[in-house]
Amino acid sequence: MSRVYFILLVLLCFPLFFLFGKEEEDILHILKTTETINFDGICDDPLWTTMVPLELKMFRPNHGQSSSEKSEIFITFDDQYLYVAGRMYYENGSRIIATTKKRDPNTGGNDNIGILLDTFNDNESALCFETHPTGLRSDFAISNDAQAIPPARPFERSWNTFWDIETTIQGDVWHVEMRIPFSSLRFQDNDGEVIMGMIIWRVIASVQEFAVYPLVTNAFGTFGIWKPSQAQKILLKGVKRSKPLYLTPYVLAGIEQFTDMNVDESQYVKHDDYTINAGLDLKYPITSNMTLDLTINTDFAQVEVDDQMVNLTRFSLFFPEKRQFFLERSSLFTVNTGYMDQLFYSRRIGLYEGDIIPIYGGLRLVGRAGKYDIGFMDMQTGEHDYYNEDEDSIEHIPSTNYGLLRLRKQVINPRSYMGGMVTSKIDVHGKYNINTAVDGIFNPFRNDYLTFNYIQTFDADVNYNNDFFDHGKFYINWENRSNVGFSYELFLSRAGNYYDPQMGFELMEDYSRLFGSLSYGWVYNEENKKILSQQIMGWVWINKRNSDWTTDVQKISVGYNFSMKSGFRGNFMLIDSDEELDEIFELSDDVYFPVGKYHYTTLEGSFSTPSNKLISLRAMLNAGTYYDGKILNLGPAEITFRPSSSVNLGLDYQYSLVTIEERDQKFTSHLARLRTEFTFTTKLSLSMFFQYSSNDNFGVNNVRFRYNPREGNDLYIVYSDEYNTHLTRETPTLPFTETRKLVVKYTYTFIIGNKREKREKHIINYRHN
Repeated sequence: MSRVYFILLVLLCFPLFFLFGKEEEDILHILKTTETINFDGICDDPLWTTMVPLELKMFRPNHGQSSSEKSEIFITFDDQYLYVAGRMYYENGSRIIATTKKRDPNTGGNDNIGILLDTFNDNESALCFETHPTGLRSDFAISNDAQAIPPARPFERSWNTFWDIETTIQGDVWHVEMRIPFSSLRFQDNDGEVIMGMIIWRVIASVQEFAVYPLVTNAFGTFGIWKPSQAQKILLKGVKRSKPLYLTPYVLAGIEQFTDMNVDESQYVKHDDYTINAGLDLKYPITSNMTLDLTINTDFAQVEVDDQMVNLTRFSLFFPEKRQFFLERSSLFTVNTGYMDQLFYSRRIGLYEGDIIPIYGGLRLVGRAGKYDIGFMDMQTGEHDYYNEDEDSIEHIPSTNYGLLRLRKQVINPRSYMGGMVTSKIDVHGKYNINTAVDGIFNPFRNDYLTFNYIQTFDADVNYNNDFFDHGKFYINWENRSNVGFSYELFLSRAGNYYDPQMGFELMEDYSRLFGSLSYGWVYNEENKKILSQQIMGWVWINKRNSDWTTDVQKISVGYNFSMKSGFRGNFMLIDSDEELDEIFELSDDVYFPVGKYHYTTLEGSFSTPSNKLISLRAMLNAGTYYDGKILNLGPAEITFRPSSSVNLGLDYQYSLVTIEERDQKFTSHLARLRTEFTFTTKLSLSMFFQYSSNDNFGVNNVRFRYNPREGNDLYIVYSDEYNTHLTRETPTLPFTETRKLVVKYTYTFIIGNKREKREKHIINYRHN
């Protein structure tokens, strides 16, 4: 029977190869200049005065109309840099909103200008460079054509590279000059000719306006301006890509104070642990489209701590990756197998149940050759002893090697791919877990995408029984990605009993799943309309156990969301659930749900106020019945206060209450976070993060000082401590401070082989073709 399913899958996908041929696309020719550009943040060079500016059209709120403010955007390049320059005019310069100087801010409500570059012209991934009137640098990577896969977003804001920005405000005009080295970009060139995708945007925050070039469709919502598949193709002739070697050594010194129980277990005593460490990162562009990254004695002490979460489900929580080494073109290693499930989850390397496992080193090679994407990664971690509090035992984790190999090819049209990936996890004792995958994504129609993959597990602890469905997982999905008019999604997946991607993320085991959704959306472009968009939707999710074909999860939902042109947004969803528990679900030590069948209904909603105000609010609600009890979950509710570009404050709070009258059980949780950011300049900042969880009787403080005079040159001073709040819950009495750590880390990047060539002073304007 399993072979029949496989043959049907192949027959379904095979005709797609013949649906479309090569697509012809309009190309904008960006011509080269040999004129020396005075890079001072004032767009008044003679070069700019001879060029015809790109015309930005309103993307939001009134799509297709002329922008409410004039913009003059110019783009050119020389042997070393891609230049973006602009003059942004304001009827009244006092309406400029700039509330932060922070590197890579993750906040809205600010005036900004940015450029998206689909450097590989793959219509799926892109690099973005953005700045605000304060002159900050914000760069981020986009994956999956900006199509979000909840709960993750398609933006990697922790990704950084080398580039420069200068800005100046003169009266009612904001001047911007960006300088992006070609050595910071990855692209394919054909005898010096390079084709990329490009989108340029400007945000006028005071009126919630997005202006964009080219005028991309608003059928995909706000994310449409960051979709590489919608980008304007540009041609650059005479690109001379240098190949500098980036060497980034670091030195680190720190002290950690922690508490441990004494020999007779009568009290806790303090211990001090001093650390001196060093390591090295290397980046080398082997070719213009292939980059090698090497890391030795890897350290991520400067990475921001994870937010604590309250888990009210019986499934694992998903945390985003923040470590720089794993982020560049990370989408290449993504094989999504349904909802949050994925074959490779980089947080499996160097992290285990919240503990940090030492990484001896590793290398990564990513790039593109013709229509082929190529990726390789190999990492070696050290051994580690993990203390399991629930079982009061020590779990020894041996030194382990993690490997990935990825290959895929563009087929049918520029937005379709087919390929495969292999992941391997092998420890020093020879115990292995290997997964092989074949996958594809096809765009047969305008907004329709067909995605499929099949993955096979080979594990040292499991004898292979020749039933590839029992040891594997398949996933097939058909979706229409538009937010205007009818859209839909239908996917089917099945994970076998022995499917076990130990380098991936899986919510459930040994199941079959069916999901279907249907929605209808409206977008209003008329000036006299206050509403921007609205959408009604419905979906159904059915999960069955493969062992007995019992339906263990069935959810049916209807919902509505809206967005106002003023910036208010809301979302409401009614979910009817049926679940069958085959084992006890313990929400906490005092609250549990026995084996059995349950029916419950919940109302979920969210609401947010405009982000361009001094104070903004975002809140969520979940209320209703919950298994055989009741639930009220308020939050997380986030209040943001931005009094100036140097001070930003954020307060998050979440209240959770679960009551079960029949068993007289009650679960109450308070989770609070306070974020404070002081950005003295674009190079000097101090951030403080405090969080407290009543459920864990635990709190975390993190204070991070950063001095960043230029990209690749950083001084970090990080202080963190973890503390107990209910000290008498155990015997002997717990210490208030459990751990306390102070770390000083300095990195400096040496750029070798990046000499700027002498150039003649000659201007070549760009033109449209």
